[in-house]
Amino acid sequence: MNIVFSTTRQWNPGDEFILLGCMRALRLAGLDFNPVIFNRNPQVRRTRRINRWLQALDRGLAGGRLAPFLDNSLKDDTDFRCVDMVVFAGSPEWRGRRLEPLYRRIAEHGTPTLFLGLGTNRPFDFSSAHFSETEMAVLRAARLVTCRDTTTTAALAPVGARHVTCPALLCCDEDAEAPRRAVRRVGLIYGTDRASAHNRVAPATARYLQALYEQLLARHGGQIEFELVAHYIDELPLAQQDWAGRLPVRYHYDAIAYRGLYGRYDAVVGHRIHGVGMSASQGIPGVCVAHDKRGETARGFLAEMVTPEAGVDAALQAFDRVVAEVAERGQRLMVHKREVEATYVAALREALALG
Repeated sequence: MNIVFSTTRQWNPGDEFILLGCMRALRLAGLDFNPVIFNRNPQVRRTRRINRWLQALDRGLAGGRLAPFLDNSLKDDTDFRCVDMVVFAGSPEWRGRRLEPLYRRIAEHGTPTLFLGLGTNRPFDFSSAHFSETEMAVLRAARLVTCRDTTTTAALAPVGARHVTCPALLCCDEDAEAPRRAVRRVGLIYGTDRASAHNRVAPATARYLQALYEQLLARHGGQIEFELVAHYIDELPLAQQDWAGRLPVRYHYDAIAYRGLYGRYDAVVGHRIHGVGMSASQGIPGVCVAHDKRGETARGFLAEMVTPEAGVDAALQAFDRVVAEVAERGQRLMVHKREVEATYVAALREALALG
């Protein structure tokens, strides 16, 4: 069985954490499959009008030989008859211009689809104002639609959407689960306003994270070891510059390696929702700095929720609660993870008539 997963590769590790959770849920439901990706990485699939014109010109005049698509992912001319199912693996970009070729081919071939862990950062409704006719047709025919936030669930009620915790909670196998008894090492997820678009935060959020981490280091640096975690290449040199050797900076080019990286910690703090989620998948509690509407997702990871508007003291208090209750929170996470696994397995088996 060949399943195409709509995701990104080498762009935002959080997308790949969701992908890992989706694949694990499908395997827990009993499916054996070859995973193929439709790579939405904006470097791979460009959507600016000039890029589309150049691609059309290349196809028309040179048969696509001048700028061939060489990424090891689903191509626009891959024989779609080999695709048995398409899974839209979360993240806010599950519709729109970049996905137009995939939706078109699903509609042409009547390919079964699943939408797992959909989210949004802005309100919308299920209408032609926000969707193309093809997108609406594919969603109506979907075998299963799950959403990780209440806004998306409500907007997709016409297609039977269910509100279920983001599948990133399932991204780690059981052998990675090890609830902590005490907090000795903490991962601080680095954020900056100087990285590439969609991998940066607002200047106010960057200042808030810096101030929060300074306070955590001042208050707990004698008892707890802190490290910075960077998810995107732009962040690596900037984190080292900002902290001038005061804190180690951890980074890896491969999203899967973050299992082991986050597995080093007893708790995590930061704005990267799915960094908090991958940690939660291992029984590691977190404090999520919810800087936009997507922050709601972290409630499904049982994280302490704070906003920059609430001030640094609120986050410090949340961190103190995590430290005091780390063992109990880790156990609750594992119980919660088993419940979410059961929910996904039951929904998938019903949707796919697996018996």
